[in-house]
Amino acid sequence: MNVSLRLLRAFISVSQEGNVGRAAARLFVSQPSLSQDIRRLEREVAVKLFVRGPQGMALTAPGQELARCVEAALAQIDLGVEQARRLEASDQRRLLIAFSPSIGNKLMPELLPALEGRLRGVSIDEREVDTGEVGPGVRIGRFDAGLAHCPDNEPGLVATLLVEEPMCIALASEHPLASRDTLRLAELADLALLIWPRESAPHYFDRVMQICERSGLRPPVVRSARRTIVRSYLLAEGDSFSLLPSSTAALQPPGISFVTVADDDVTVPLMFLRRVDDEREELRAIELIAREMSASLSATA
Repeated sequence: MNVSLRLLRAFISVSQEGNVGRAAARLFVSQPSLSQDIRRLEREVAVKLFVRGPQGMALTAPGQELARCVEAALAQIDLGVEQARRLEASDQRRLLIAFSPSIGNKLMPELLPALEGRLRGVSIDEREVDTGEVGPGVRIGRFDAGLAHCPDNEPGLVATLLVEEPMCIALASEHPLASRDTLRLAELADLALLIWPRESAPHYFDRVMQICERSGLRPPVVRSARRTIVRSYLLAEGDSFSLLPSSTAALQPPGISFVTVADDDVTVPLMFLRRVDDEREELRAIELIAREMSASLSATA
């Protein structure tokens, strides 16, 4: 086989996005070029990897197995590259921070310039990964530290609460309830819950389901992409809602409105993660600055 890393990364992007157009935008390539790459990969492995339909691209059973193996292999390759770079630039005090997608809505764009301005002699790199990958990546040394909403418990890590961020309700702008200033979750009984697959972030998934149950709401679940807001077009259809960190409202996707939750204690913890045996002063400083910058999220609505 003549399968390059470029083809494999293209395959993973399409599998995660479920749509060639969005995957092409994510990779900064043209849609026709990405479609050709996927067809070439299918020819090389002699397996049909996707079922193509009006709603996008869905992995076949063989495609799912290949995606699982390729994601693990790419993670190891990335780890090797990062470790090699660290050895090369060890005297530059370079730090790599992982963050889950929801952190990129508001906090990371504000945190990065603050870190660069206040941590002299430290080079900060960032990497967006699934919520469920932040903790394991920090634990094995792929990342120096991590920021995630409601990460799973990981042995060998120190998880520090930065803030309890209020959650908000995302639903179609055309829905009658979208014009309200606040909503109780029980009022959404006629809608399904659009949420990521549990396996991508089990602890976070369970937290959302517990919040719903505590409010007397047991909605049917519609599984979305790993990043729920990527499937905002499903919300725009008016049959579902999502429960998301309030900072998500900064994205303002078309056709979607965000409404404040009237129920008490509907929050999601934002955590800073580092290894137990990693006491570098730079990480302590990042944690303190992240805590300072994230304080504004507690009032986000």
